[in-house]
Amino acid sequence: MIRAVPGHHLAHPDHHLVRPDPGSDVTTRIEAPATGAFTIVMRDDTSYCVRTLDRAPAGCGTVSPGGSAPAVAEAYRAFQRDLRDALRTVVPRPGGLRFHLVDAHRLELAVRRRVTGGPPVSLDPLLDRAVRPLRVSRGFLLGGRRQVGLVPRPGAAPVRDQIASLPPDPAGRGYTLIEDDIATGGTVAAVIRLFQDTGRRVRHVIPGIRLGGSAHSPILGAAVDPVLHYRTAAGPDGPALELLDPRNFLLGLSGLVVRLPDGTWGRTPYWLPFVRTSARLGSPAGADREFAVLMLEANARFFARVDQLLRRTLRVADLRPDARRPLLSLGMAEPGEPVISVLRKLQTGMDSWSELIAEVEERGTDVPAGSAAR
Repeated sequence: MIRAVPGHHLAHPDHHLVRPDPGSDVTTRIEAPATGAFTIVMRDDTSYCVRTLDRAPAGCGTVSPGGSAPAVAEAYRAFQRDLRDALRTVVPRPGGLRFHLVDAHRLELAVRRRVTGGPPVSLDPLLDRAVRPLRVSRGFLLGGRRQVGLVPRPGAAPVRDQIASLPPDPAGRGYTLIEDDIATGGTVAAVIRLFQDTGRRVRHVIPGIRLGGSAHSPILGAAVDPVLHYRTAAGPDGPALELLDPRNFLLGLSGLVVRLPDGTWGRTPYWLPFVRTSARLGSPAGADREFAVLMLEANARFFARVDQLLRRTLRVADLRPDARRPLLSLGMAEPGEPVISVLRKLQTGMDSWSELIAEVEERGTDVPAGSAAR
């Protein structure tokens, strides 16, 4: 059953806050109009950001819930506002942009409520507590245009080994996959096939958000039960709906999983020189550079605030290994460099770095999905 719940949007100056009902078993349907404003859906991943900073290396000035965590959270919310402003600048839509900011905590509670079948396995990095995480991602070549299949997240074991290590399902109910969002369903389908290859069965898929199509249409025989279902008819400018995660635009927090020239894997933000934003969001290719400049400035403001809060300078060595690996392997930075200095260097050298990465992208060869997953 699907229903639209009145009042699930709370108006803010530049976005609607979407607050899923954690006590409901019913999928909430949200219609995005085909004409007028273009709808961009974001999860508010602020808590994830603060937790990630809290896992910084020992002695680097970590964030504590009783100390600077609230201030860091506010700095990240300011970054999200900068991101929304940048998207308004570079995504030309006749009716402008409409942002839906989803309350990630309430969404998580609603997802957990739906887990009533077999053992839960989470593909969602924001939801990996008290469930078994499966650390997989779609892998890309630098530039973000060429996908190379399903790969382990940087630092994780091969995908098949992760699945083989899952606890048995003695009741025979099959596994329940938790996913942050489903658009085409391709990633979930690939994971389900790998489960089947190892003699396991996925019977239930619970996405926080499903885009388009039918809310409950199964994927390879697995029932699908989303918390939120966004759908829209295509308008004169094409689909009027997009979903993105703010953390993918902040250096060092998350990003696209990319294959580096030395054959290792890292994460890069969704802007030049690393990734053509237009390849990930459908924004105009001619605006990639302008958007990257806006994002570099927003990143610099965020790290300046955090440096002040922590009373020390965050350096490349303080970033997560998967985030600093691209900077080091491409010769963009040294471990001891301040992150803010690297951001400035990326901005002044934007064109030359973009050309270098374009050359790497052109020389790159695809990695067969099967070999990456084994």
